[in-house]
Amino acid sequence: MRSDRLIYDKSEQLRLFRDKAEALISKNKETHQSPNTHLEMEELLHELQVFQIELEMQNDELRISHDHLEAERAKFSGLYDLAPVGYFILNKIGEVEEANLTGLQMMGIIKSQIIGRRFQDYVDKDQSGEFYNLIRKMRAVNNKHNCQLKIVSGKQNFFHAQLEGTGILNKLTGDVQFYIAVIDITRRREAELRLIESNERLKMTLEASATGTWEIDLKKEIINLEDSSYIILGLESWEFDGKYDSFFKLVHPEDRDVFKSQLLIAIKENRDIDTEFRLMSALTGQRFVAVRGHLLRQETDVGRFVGIIIDITDKKRLQQEADQLRNDYQKSIVTAGLQAQEKERKRISDALHDSVAQMLYGIRLSLQNSGTDLLNDPESNISELLNQAITEIRNISFELAPSLLKDFGLTESVREMAKRLKVENFVIVVKTQGAKVRYKPDLEISAFRIIQELISNSIKHGMATQTTVKISYQNHTLILTVSDNGKGFNTKSVDYLAKGSGLLSIRNRVSLFNGTCDIRSAVGNGTNVVVSLNVV
Repeated sequence: MRSDRLIYDKSEQLRLFRDKAEALISKNKETHQSPNTHLEMEELLHELQVFQIELEMQNDELRISHDHLEAERAKFSGLYDLAPVGYFILNKIGEVEEANLTGLQMMGIIKSQIIGRRFQDYVDKDQSGEFYNLIRKMRAVNNKHNCQLKIVSGKQNFFHAQLEGTGILNKLTGDVQFYIAVIDITRRREAELRLIESNERLKMTLEASATGTWEIDLKKEIINLEDSSYIILGLESWEFDGKYDSFFKLVHPEDRDVFKSQLLIAIKENRDIDTEFRLMSALTGQRFVAVRGHLLRQETDVGRFVGIIIDITDKKRLQQEADQLRNDYQKSIVTAGLQAQEKERKRISDALHDSVAQMLYGIRLSLQNSGTDLLNDPESNISELLNQAITEIRNISFELAPSLLKDFGLTESVREMAKRLKVENFVIVVKTQGAKVRYKPDLEISAFRIIQELISNSIKHGMATQTTVKISYQNHTLILTVSDNGKGFNTKSVDYLAKGSGLLSIRNRVSLFNGTCDIRSAVGNGTNVVVSLNVV
């Protein structure tokens, strides 16, 4: 700026000096005087010397300015050519006027091959429209624009590039020039494509495995779900606002408090979470899901809690079916054992009734027909012994296989058993509630054996004087209640089971009918047992 000012001042001085000399010559011609008077010559010489010194000073300043300009030009040239991105200057019709070294290396050509050529020639034909659109936008000068194109190099290879450009008005020509920076984004593009491909594979895997992802923004306290998670949860994206309470409301009421506590503790104490719960959705109904996740801490914020949601409904169904098959198998084994036991009891009962009892009857008849008075002899107890033997055999036969059970049902069989077991110091009270109905034979047999075993326990272990048996039917359930006034026992002790109380047999029979057995007892307060058997 200073050198321009010096040049301007010197030109003005030269012009003034010339005007002054021409005016002096003109004056001398008019007066016919010699121009070279001594005084005038000295004055003119002095001015020439002053002007010479000024010219020398200005020349030094111009040289220094020129050196500075050369240094700046070299610096700019170095920055321009060695910049990590390619720079191109295009004229108003898109022809290349200048290119830096990096740009030429990216294009795989030398400078003479591209100067004067249209930059469009190096753009993939399928994307020429996008390049024209970029040029059109840059005509609005001093505004930056960008786009991504595929550039074809001089070796017929291609690379992905991002073009950043702006339009500049050339003050000398008045035309628009386009200054474009070309950035090679091939690696970034390939990484993006790999990431997209990886995300697609992940998405397909998640969909195939009924798995979704979730993330908790701990700073904003918002739960973010992706598409697969919405499907698993039976939600539309607009139905979920991301709040904790909204997510907890999706959980089955019986599992909600447990899951809420587990999740909040995991977040607070930086623990992993791995739990299962049920969902309630109007769209999909009740479903089982597994949730797993852990905390990801970051340096810039409090971190994120990320994890997966897995639909395990089918897994649970298969597991339940497997459990059911296993239970059915166990039930079939228990049933087979009990049936074999009942058959053996019936065989023994029939043998006692048809063989031993008949033999005793025959002995009595033989004694009566023999004409002797042994049966009527007061001092003979043969008749009493025979009666006791016959009664005992009949009782044993009834206990082994009660024929009343088959003919008249459970209630009458229990009443008959109560009569047979009634003695002076032990009474059995039988109560019924609800309509008298007949049940399936195997159910009636199991119910009878359960009551029989509990009464036996009251006599042998409880030393009770009274036992009450209540038989009721409600809501497709047969309820058997047996309570006594015996000495009771500690339900937490294993000694009672070790004494052969028959509770294991009772539980086996109860399990056959998906029932329950509730035993309540205390030392000195008797025992109360409630058995529920599913009739359906």
